[in-house]
Amino acid sequence: MKTKKSFVLYHDYWNWFRLLTNEEIGLVLRGIFYYEKERVFPEFLTDKTLLVFQMIKESLDKDREKYENICNKNRENAKLRWNKYEDGEN
Repeated sequence: MKTKKSFVLYHDYWNWFRLLTNEEIGLVLRGIFYYEKERVFPEFLTDKTLLVFQMIKESLDKDREKYENICNKNRENAKLRWNKYEDGEN
């Protein structure tokens, strides 16, 4: 499957970010990018940043699942369309 080129940061995250220092926000953002790019859980987070990351991770996982479902559905539709043309139907 193709690698996603983007992910969404929601305004709701601000409620969690505003409780962190700038350094902690940087750790969370680094963790988000690491998780999204490498698909590996970031082990470098501290207690507070881990808590915020865990809450954000839920939406990252839901968004990824939604994206993969759309990709699979589009792939199936393309196969059906392609097979229709190969069979001589228009």
